[in-house]
Amino acid sequence: MLKKNSYHDVEFIDLTHDALGVAKIDGVPVFVKDALKGEHAEIKITKVNKNFAFGRLIEIKTPSPFRKKPICQHFFVCGGCDIMHMNYDMQLSFKKHRVKETLRKIGHMEPIIHDTVGMNNPYYYRNKAIIPFGIEDDRLVAGLYKRRSHDIVDLRRCHIFPKIYSDIIRLLKALLVSHEISIYDEENHKGLFRALMLRHSEKNGNILLTFVVNGGKMPHKEKIIESLIERYPMISGVVLNNNSDKGNVMISNKSKTLYGEDILEDELCGLNYQYNHQSFFQVNPVQTQNLYKKALDYADLKADDYIVDAYCGVGTIGLSAAKKVKEVTGFDVIKSNIKQAKENARFNDIENAKFIQGKAESVLPSLKDQVIDTLFIDPPRKGCDKSLLKTVTTMDIKRIVYVSCNVSTFARDANFLLKSGYTVKEVTPFDMFPQTAHIETVALIEKTHLES
Repeated sequence: MLKKNSYHDVEFIDLTHDALGVAKIDGVPVFVKDALKGEHAEIKITKVNKNFAFGRLIEIKTPSPFRKKPICQHFFVCGGCDIMHMNYDMQLSFKKHRVKETLRKIGHMEPIIHDTVGMNNPYYYRNKAIIPFGIEDDRLVAGLYKRRSHDIVDLRRCHIFPKIYSDIIRLLKALLVSHEISIYDEENHKGLFRALMLRHSEKNGNILLTFVVNGGKMPHKEKIIESLIERYPMISGVVLNNNSDKGNVMISNKSKTLYGEDILEDELCGLNYQYNHQSFFQVNPVQTQNLYKKALDYADLKADDYIVDAYCGVGTIGLSAAKKVKEVTGFDVIKSNIKQAKENARFNDIENAKFIQGKAESVLPSLKDQVIDTLFIDPPRKGCDKSLLKTVTTMDIKRIVYVSCNVSTFARDANFLLKSGYTVKEVTPFDMFPQTAHIETVALIEKTHLES
């Protein structure tokens, strides 16, 4: 029987969906972080449950040929990345295998699955970062949270954000200390400065900063902003966000612009988009363009097509399709997304796209008399509401392009469609977030026969 704090020599035989190494001791699965398949190692049991256990690596005796030294000094404590200890080819293979196994186990299907589309440079790709600030041992710290905790890793350099973000964070820390700005303590809900959000335009290099504070005012803000823009003139806007609520939601809806404009402009698939500090916009624009190109390729668009973009966000997929088709209708439950989608349509002189606020499962039935040539679905991580999928099957929509940020819920939804006469023709995984276990997929789903 396994006991906590016991030591064992093991061989890792598999990886979980979130890249934990899997070993077995007397038939009991043991999950160990940072271990790779095929490795022999000594581990220490840290937690024992009824049917499985967790362990910690003590010594790797036979390393995997796919193991690499992480370039980040914080990797083994920071929660920002999961798989930086894998070389990049293995990261891509792991993600393809994970898609294949999830579709087989949950979706009960084995479609064509292409190789994972990776990046030429799988570092420094995120255009958005939210950095919590705190006090540790009477010292100001700022960075990302440690795994499964709210303890902050005081980052010297993050290798998935643009390098300039680390430099701005370092300067802001010094300015907060020199101006004696109090730092938020989430345990007692006291202190002023909570976090910094940074957003970056790939198109023109502008940076938008958001100061998140526990209160409506920030002393010495003019001097702090002046020092920041003097060093980094590409800062085009600074926003003050007042978040006095307890909990994990970092950005509230109470904001005011302190400097410049609360707006950035970027480009995707030849279209220009404007967005503010709260707008949804893909955080990896390079891979987003690759993903959208594949989605449009799967859609096989024709000039007289009528396209529906469910969960449209700020309209990026629908607008990318608009100039190739007759008409696009998009809908999203979030009011600000619809407002931004309409503005993006005007910004790009697109007149054949309309956007409706509402739940996808409520709006789609209103289009039942319209022949829909392709339905784009890009739901949140929880996947589609079952009522939406039922509506899809009754409307006899022949082609669906499903974009997913959660392969498990996609497999569940695809299985529902499978039982209603649809076939998942092929799936392309995209490495939208290198160095992490996260994966996005684009799937072509077609109706192959009518329900009996």
